[in-house]
Amino acid sequence: MAGKAQRGHKRRRRDFHVVLGLVLLSLITINLPAESQRAIGDGLRESVLRPFIEVQLIVVRTRARARDYLTVRAQLDSALTFVASGTTLAEENRQLRGLLGLNERSPSRLVATSVIRSGTSGSSSVFRLSASAADGVMPFDAVVTELGLLGQVQEVGPEGSMGYDWSHPDFRASAMIVTAEGQAHGLVEAERGQFREQDRLVLRGTAYLSNLERGAEVLTSGRGGAFPRGIRIGWVGEVARTSAGWDISYYVEPAVYPGAATYASVHIGVPGDALQAAADTADSLAVADGSR
Repeated sequence: MAGKAQRGHKRRRRDFHVVLGLVLLSLITINLPAESQRAIGDGLRESVLRPFIEVQLIVVRTRARARDYLTVRAQLDSALTFVASGTTLAEENRQLRGLLGLNERSPSRLVATSVIRSGTSGSSSVFRLSASAADGVMPFDAVVTELGLLGQVQEVGPEGSMGYDWSHPDFRASAMIVTAEGQAHGLVEAERGQFREQDRLVLRGTAYLSNLERGAEVLTSGRGGAFPRGIRIGWVGEVARTSAGWDISYYVEPAVYPGAATYASVHIGVPGDALQAAADTADSLAVADGSR
């Protein structure tokens, strides 16, 4: 019993000395210059603490991948639901076109891409896309996310492409708003703020008596062939200004905030859609003339 008590006493003394040494080392380290503290910290991270840091990084990456998996799974489920519900609509569309004698629309597709920001001065409205000419991307193709319109492709290369978002001064999109009286049309463009965070979208050229309700959905109209029809731009906000009883402008709450977009899709097939829209119009006029 005496030997066991003596060993316990020695162990407690050793633990006390270790704790005292750590406290003294902490006090000495705290009073060292900042550069010396930084050097000691770097040395500890690269030696004693390195295994623990690696384990922490693995845990963080695993959690991030789990969150990404759940997000992608939810998006996939939503896409499958949309495709399933769109099958009936596509069949009705085919039957209606057959009755009216209209041609089928030209096929279009979406190419998934990453949105990369350079972060350099003067390029806040410009982004780089991983999709390239090999994927079928062409200048002026629309860049969209699951929420709506992000921007437009401008330059295409063999390794990637460049585009700008709706905050760019050259951005223009012909828009339509479905109202109780029918459809209202206008042109959506960017209005620069004093700071880039204050950039806004403005719907201009709308008829003065259109009386758009706040929260009404603003969609691309397809006019001009720059963007395909039916892509969400945003929602009608407050009145921006009026022009002597001729027209009225509204602020538009954007569906996509450029800084939050990291993945997008390039809508390929816009030129064909524009030509097909013209052909559909001609076919409709021919049907109307034949019915008279």
